Formats: sequence, C-alpha cells, structure tokens
Amino acid sequence: MESLLQWLGWNRLQRRGDALVLRFRDSTPPTPAPTPASTGGTETTALELTPWSIARLTVITAEVIDRPCQAALEAARSARCCLSRFWIAAPLDALETLFSGPIGEVYRQLLAGALPALPLTAAESAWRDQLAAVLAAGFEQPGSVNALLALLPYLDREAMQVTNPLQHLPAWLVPLYAERCDPGLSAQPSSARTMPQLPPVSALPPPLPELAPITGAAAMALIGDAGFLGRVKGLINLYGLDPGDPEICRDLGLGRRQVAQVWLDVESEQLESLYRTPFGQLTDTLIASPFLREPLSPDERALRQQLAELAADLQHPRALNALIAALLYYPMDQVSLPADPDLLPPWLAESLTRLGARASTHGSAFA
Repeated sequence: MESLLQWLGWNRLQRRGDALVLRFRDSTPPTPAPTPASTGGTETTALELTPWSIARLTVITAEVIDRPCQAALEAARSARCCLSRFWIAAPLDALETLFSGPIGEVYRQLLAGALPALPLTAAESAWRDQLAAVLAAGFEQPGSVNALLALLPYLDREAMQVTNPLQHLPAWLVPLYAERCDPGLSAQPSSARTMPQLPPVSALPPPLPELAPITGAAAMALIGDAGFLGRVKGLINLYGLDPGDPEICRDLGLGRRQVAQVWLDVESEQLESLYRTPFGQLTDTLIASPFLREPLSPDERALRQQLAELAADLQHPRALNALIAALLYYPMDQVSLPADPDLLPPWLAESLTRLGARASTHGSAFA
C-alpha cells in the first residue's frame, strides 16, 4: 500500500549534503556554453548573465497561496532562501527603497503564505539560527535590520519579539513587524507608541504544538480536498477490516496527525462551521474508530499530554482547538463532560454526548 506520507508528498525537499539545493521549477533551459570570440588576435569569452527574476518569484509566492501543493512548497522554499540572502547582501541605505519596491512586494507576499509556518529542514534551521545570533547581539550592531528581514520568512507569526521595537526599528519596517510579530503594537494609540510597554515573552500563552509537517494555509486547503478526505476515511475502513496491519496503522496515524493539525490551525471562531462540514464528519468518524485504542508512541503520548494541558487552560485563546485535537488521541470512555455545561459550546457538548462521553466526576476532561 502506498504510504500516506508519500501520498501527501512529505519529505520531498531535495538536499545535497548540508546545503539547500536551490531549484526553481519551470526554469528556462540551460544556456549553451559561451563561444570564444577572437578580437585582434586576443581570445575573449563572452560574459553571459542569468539574473533571477522578480516576476518568477511573484508567480511562486502566489502559487503557494492559491494552489498549495508539494511542488509549490519546494519552489517557495528556494525563493525564500533567495530572498533571505538578498536582504543580507543589500546595502543599508537602500533597504527602505528596496522594501518599498517590487522586491519588497514579493517578500511580503511570501510572508503571507503558508511557508513561514512549516517545519524547517536542518539546513534552514542552521541558517535561521545564524540570523537569530546576529539579532541577539543587539540592534545597535550594523546589519541588524538586514538580519531581521532575512529571518522573518523562517519564523511563524508571533514567534519572536523585539524589545522596544519603535526605538530600534526604522519606521517603514514597524507595520510589517507588528503584523508578523506583535499585533498588539499596531493597536496602541499613537501617543503610547513612543515608549511601548510590550509583554515579556514568558507572559505570552504557550504555543500550540505542531503535529504534522503541513500547517497553516496548506493545511487549510486539505479541508475541501476530496482526495485527502477519502484517503483518511478509506484507512479508517481498512483498519476496521484488518486492525493488525502495521502499514495501515502507520498511515492512519499520519492521517490523524494531519486532521488534528487542521483543528489546531483553524481560527477559533470558525470551529463550529468547520465541524459541520465533511471534514467535521471525518473527525467524528475517526474519534469513534477503535483505532483510538491503539498504543501510542512516546512522541504521541507527549503530544497528547501537551494538548490535554492546553485544553484544560481556559485562559488560552485556543483551548478549544487543543481540546478537539486531543479528542483524536483519547478513547471516548476516557473523555468526561465538564460539570459546568457552559464550559463547552452546545454543538461540541451535544456531539461528545452522542459519541459516548461520560459525565465528569473530576476536574479533567480526560481520564
């Protein structure tokens, strides 16, 4: 049976040693080697340049938003590396001009896509860490703004914050920084922006875990992907026929991770709407499957515990997201309805009751 991992196209990023292989699909055919020309008895070689194209990068960043697939993600990874190294090499006194022009536009388009939220390869992580080390030396260091521009495409939203950003960042960069790293900054009244008081990183709610390599906008595309829905439903049916098949268990485990990832990524106010779609029906089918009684790996047990803890933290803005994801890892006889009916939205409480959840006799939703 074809592995779900292969079917989803995961782990196809081409690498050579420890370096990224920068390869754009649909690239122009290789140019023939230059022919030596003779001028006055002196043999010279014609210089041929193959510049990278902003137009091509624009197409790549649009494709990964409009039609996210593995090929688009691979091309976007290469584009990200190209843009990141461009900002490192850009002259300090030209940054604002470049940022306001076409190269800045394609850069902002790439940030708006799914790529910054995806897990990094080893080479990408090493590059990210190098850039972070530059910023750790302080924004008084020359090139720190270059490093920040180069680093942002490798960070998910709100993954970092700059101390006193209005003092350390140029005014033209503050709106993008606020959008990507600190949405609360843009909401401050103008009189308060001269001396911003930002919460420390430790005060931020703990982030949700990443369960699958396809996250963000790319994961959202799976909601209406009939092929993905049919594949996971087919694996649930196959497990019912042959629960002892290790390949079915492995592939269904990967499918469960991806389904749970969608629930973590969707906006909290859209949870009920998503639950009433075929994707929600697939989730119910998976929750009711005896597959949830399969032993978990140590990694899965750790993730399940993390999800349960986040679901129990009612102050966390995505506690309900974590709860639905956690339900995919607990047999229903280990799930308890809260004693206070107001803690769950009616649509979810009704669904859990229908699936067999028990009335709570203790504080935790999971036994």
